Amino acid sequence: MAWTIGGVRVYAQESTEETGQILPRLQPLSGGTVIQAFGYESTVRQIDAIIVGDTRKDALKAFAQDETPVALVSPEGSLGNVIVRKFQAKRDKTTCQRIDLTLPEIAPVYNVSFELYIED
Repeated sequence: MAWTIGGVRVYAQESTEETGQILPRLQPLSGGTVIQAFGYESTVRQIDAIIVGDTRKDALKAFAQDETPVALVSPEGSLGNVIVRKFQAKRDKTTCQRIDLTLPEIAPVYNVSFELYIED
């Protein structure tokens, strides 16, 4: 099974997760610091990947402009539904791609980065 975001094939190079607590610190005029817990932040996943083709790039970019959750699938199976918060693409300097043989050799290759909010 391959990595897909919303059914679009990506070649993941790196995947990281981040979460934390919401802990404001109050500094009263007298006494020590008071820490107040207000819960936790939802998990944020960062994926750096390679994609091939403008059609796939445009489909993934559209997810970042729509708040609709999409499925995130890895080789281990479903990782749940995510909302694409941020998408960045940089075209690679290639003249011939051999990554995805279903697309022409002259298809553009992109290095992309996603910031994904995982639905709880």
